[in-house]
Amino acid sequence: MDEKRSFKWRNRLADMLELPREIVLNLPRVTIIGNMQCYIENHRGVIEYTNERVRVSINSGELIVNGQDLVIRYMANEEIAVEGTIGGVLYEL
Repeated sequence: MDEKRSFKWRNRLADMLELPREIVLNLPRVTIIGNMQCYIENHRGVIEYTNERVRVSINSGELIVNGQDLVIRYMANEEIAVEGTIGGVLYEL
């Protein structure tokens, strides 16, 4: 089964079983609070970490948090919290 068909099938399954799509489809969940905090769930690890950029690997590519004075406040197996002055979040495939 190719990846596109698998995605559609899992999407339908999530709808039928009323399950959160991010879990069934293995998608990241990003929560941004103002321009001060960014929480990323369902990540695969940190690729780059500087005070101006945090690059995080996700299943379908990477998420890039840009800003100033960025620090990783919390990191667990599949969750990371970045604080500082967030200028933007970019999703790259």
